Amino acid sequence: MGEEKKQAGSWDSGGPDFMTVMKIASSYWSSRVLHAANRLDIFSKLDGREATAEELARHCNADVRGIEILLVACTALGLLNRREGKYSNNELSNTFLVKGRERYQGGIVSMFDDWYIPWAGLSESVVTGKPAVHKPHDISNEATRNYIMGMHYRGVGQAYLLADTVDLKGRKQILDIAGGPGTFTIFLCKKTPGLKGIVFDLPQTLKITREIIGMYHAQDQVTTMEGDYLKDSFGSGHDAVLLSSMMNQESPEVNKKTFKKAFDSMVSGGVLLLQEQMLNADKTGPALSALIGVNQLIHTPGGAAYSDKEIAGWLQEVGFRKVEFKPLAQQSPFTVLTAVKP
Repeated sequence: MGEEKKQAGSWDSGGPDFMTVMKIASSYWSSRVLHAANRLDIFSKLDGREATAEELARHCNADVRGIEILLVACTALGLLNRREGKYSNNELSNTFLVKGRERYQGGIVSMFDDWYIPWAGLSESVVTGKPAVHKPHDISNEATRNYIMGMHYRGVGQAYLLADTVDLKGRKQILDIAGGPGTFTIFLCKKTPGLKGIVFDLPQTLKITREIIGMYHAQDQVTTMEGDYLKDSFGSGHDAVLLSSMMNQESPEVNKKTFKKAFDSMVSGGVLLLQEQMLNADKTGPALSALIGVNQLIHTPGGAAYSDKEIAGWLQEVGFRKVEFKPLAQQSPFTVLTAVKP
């Protein structure tokens, strides 16, 4: 009994961090603060000004105590500044959370806000192996818009990196399969003289894609083609094909079929660009890639996180050669693979 008491009262400063479990268990608290502030448009309301909690409560038609508590939390999370009882945006929120900014990410915040309830069904999805929610296209036009605009604004920074990393000089036509907002193709075409792009996706998505193409005045460089990558042909004559953030949504069998259709649509010497948030070869991380796999369990019937080794193997299996990894700047969670059709 005395030994048990000694063990219970002992302290090993060299052991695991006793706060680790608590931090993981409560991590959604931080995300919900951001979701609420974004939904109330706090950051846009503070664009170029500072305000008290009382002033913001009036603008948001909200309770003063509630707003004050939310603003304190935003400040503690590094999203706002507080000085003499007034709140203002900092560099982070001013760059990413104010509407109208080039790198605005409020759309992606709204998307994750929408996903909060589906994630509550994770344990059931683990037991059944079935998604907890339908894809956004099956819900409403508003959900689709949140999803596509979220993908666009999140993708702008990655688009700059991709355009600076891959060399498409001399290429004439790139097909962006399931390209969503078309962000990456727009930036690649802007970067590469003479390159024309085609964004291939569902009609409901392409309505929004064409708006984004117009935002960048890229109508002469980027066009759209309606189709379902699971059912339809990808056409022919492409000397470059882009697959971005879609492998994790599908089963290995579907991915290999998609690679084969892409291969068949390309001319000899054509290059395939594939960017994805992949697991490492032994599937021990990175954590973000693993969590994306969990998100695919909740949202898709066959998706998962895959390793760079798996995806490279599938590309070679359908006929691609010279599979190479392209390093990106450290802040990017993506891995970029290139492969060539002989």
